[in-house]
Amino acid sequence: MTADRTPPGRADAGTSADTGISADTATVTDVAVVGGGIIGAVVAFGVSAAHPDCRITVLDQGETGTATRRSLGVLAPWASTPGQRALLESGAARLRDRALRELLRPHLRRVPVLVTGRAGTLDELARSTVGTRMEPASDALRASARAAFGELLLRQGDEQATVRDGITVMDTEAAAAALLGAVVRAGGRVRTGTRVTRIEEAGNGSRRLLLADGEVVTTRRTVLATGPWPVPEFTTGSPLPPSWRTKRIAALRIDRDLPSGAPMVCFPDDDLFVLPAGAGAGSPGGAWASFRCEEWDVAPGDGAYPPGARTVDAGRGVLAGRLPDLAADARPGPAATDGYTSDRTPLTDRPAPGVVRALAGSGGGARFCWGMADRVLELLTL
Repeated sequence: MTADRTPPGRADAGTSADTGISADTATVTDVAVVGGGIIGAVVAFGVSAAHPDCRITVLDQGETGTATRRSLGVLAPWASTPGQRALLESGAARLRDRALRELLRPHLRRVPVLVTGRAGTLDELARSTVGTRMEPASDALRASARAAFGELLLRQGDEQATVRDGITVMDTEAAAAALLGAVVRAGGRVRTGTRVTRIEEAGNGSRRLLLADGEVVTTRRTVLATGPWPVPEFTTGSPLPPSWRTKRIAALRIDRDLPSGAPMVCFPDDDLFVLPAGAGAGSPGGAWASFRCEEWDVAPGDGAYPPGARTVDAGRGVLAGRLPDLAADARPGPAATDGYTSDRTPLTDRPAPGVVRALAGSGGGARFCWGMADRVLELLTL
């Protein structure tokens, strides 16, 4: 079933002489955003804010096990590549917009963070930090981490630092819903439970998006924000070669009571962090332990299934190497699939006239989406 959130009093345009599609089966729009996850939602919101007279239609297939729905929503300020830094810097400027902050305020929280790693690792993180700065960890922060999680195992050469004012955590699914709600209130349309199967030329620079239910959307500009799912087939132009791989994202659930104000603890040398729950990916209470999962080339729809015993055991092993008191309380947590580029810099490009891709969040769509939206607006040339 298709859920259609069309604002009252707003009707679709009628038949186009160029398309020959009747008004009974066609929607005409200025910008079609394919994908309603956090990246698609931020893009649609950005287009709506920058071009309030632009007709926008968001088409989402309604998958449940998406990276947006399962994301822990940690907006880490670290950029490991120039491309990531550019996205974070652009995104930081966008997030200073007062209207956007008010819209997202119910879905954001700040948590203190204790970062443990080799001195060289912490120096590299300090150089890559965007929008804030790192500083030495206080004794009080260390004591707070021990009270919450037990003893932290240090290695020779380890040092500990923190991020000034903590790290923002976003309830990614709720934030995406709020952004799409704002698009609808501004006159846009959001359709869920529908899949774009094919993109065709429609003349005069427009394209037809053929939907699985037989309907057609005619659009001047198309943004493909399909996450790890393949982009729809193009009938003209060169084939789009794969430029990313899919990988499972996995976390462990820690079932234990934590003291109020417990910090996030991060071990960058181990690709591990533990986040007190309270926003995103599940109910409050306990914590999530995110670890690097090496299950590659996972079918997008399969990523939501619980990871296998080998993956869970590997995660518990990494956790035990740093926070042994937590390992016994760890069980499988949220899982999803995302697209990954070779250097984990999300993909934003224009593969064909009037078509822009915003894909491969590389496990960081929640923190890169704001900068990706700015790049999409540049490429759309509205």
